[in-house]
Amino acid sequence: MKQSRFFLIVVFYVLLLPAVCLAMKETDHDHENCDHGLQEMQDPDKHDVHSKHGDTDVKHEEGEGHDDHDHEQEAAVVLTDRAVEFAGLTIDVVNKKSIGRFIVNKKSIGRFIELPGEIGFNEDRLAHITPRYPGIVKKVVKQLGETIQKGELLAVVESNESLTAYAILSPISGKIVEKNVTPGEFVGEDATLFIIADLATVWVNCDVYAKDADLVEKGLEILITAVGTDRQVKTTLSYVAPVYNTSTRSVIARAVIPNTDGKWRPGTFITGKISVSTKKPVLVVSQNAVQLLDGETVVFVPSEHKNGFEPVVVQKGVENNRHVEILSGLAEGDTYVATGAFELKAKIVTSTLGGHAGHGH
Repeated sequence: MKQSRFFLIVVFYVLLLPAVCLAMKETDHDHENCDHGLQEMQDPDKHDVHSKHGDTDVKHEEGEGHDDHDHEQEAAVVLTDRAVEFAGLTIDVVNKKSIGRFIVNKKSIGRFIELPGEIGFNEDRLAHITPRYPGIVKKVVKQLGETIQKGELLAVVESNESLTAYAILSPISGKIVEKNVTPGEFVGEDATLFIIADLATVWVNCDVYAKDADLVEKGLEILITAVGTDRQVKTTLSYVAPVYNTSTRSVIARAVIPNTDGKWRPGTFITGKISVSTKKPVLVVSQNAVQLLDGETVVFVPSEHKNGFEPVVVQKGVENNRHVEILSGLAEGDTYVATGAFELKAKIVTSTLGGHAGHGH
């Protein structure tokens, strides 16, 4: 009798227990085995506590249904009053300013563009010396590199037609920068015997490409720097070409600079920094407010918590060393962290490295 009862008990566990487990799985418990399900049924309070803890975890995880704002809230920072004071945080308001050439009473910001260029001869003060008549060169008086005065004798040529000698005189004062004549050779009317340059002034020719061509105009101030040196000079543009150069696909912007000491040698590569302007007001924030976080450009704004701040992704426009134009992400009148944003960024980076190193921030 005892053996029969034992046999029935074994049959019950073998045949019926799997069915019980399957039923428990269909009630959405999703547990790994039946024993765990039985344990939770015996202790329902423990299951409720686990569920509440699971809800809390979801708020800190990225998953389906999270939008950008949820992601920004994850990176929110809440500081103590002392930490706010220590970080030197200041709050400002996003407003519109006109982009001007210069900063005037903090009401305008300047945008600078840098242009490649080269020092060239002042071609208004450059003379190509040719013979009046073809003939034989009888005498060469001046040599390459010499400084000469207007009216000085350069060479003597004997005309083939009249067999009389005539003088070739310098039409300007300057330096001989090219010489292509020797005594005894025949020269035609189209031969260039000398090139004389007045180097008291030189041209600065800058290349302006299509993206900036509409912003550059005659009269703009330009800061010229010789590449590889600290030599600089500030002047204004005297000419902007009305057509593109067909070989470089750029527009020439030119300035004339003094060169009395001879240090601005033609052929020197330069960069020209030009302050350009538009009259349309744009939204701006302070330069220090803009930070790079997790590969995105952000500005911190106050959150709903006291001393709480969260990053907002923005798109930048033009900028200078004081302000940055905001194309999207913030609206006029929004408050933002003007100074101390770097400290907030550092707080987020260090906290995520410590607690959520694999989270992707």
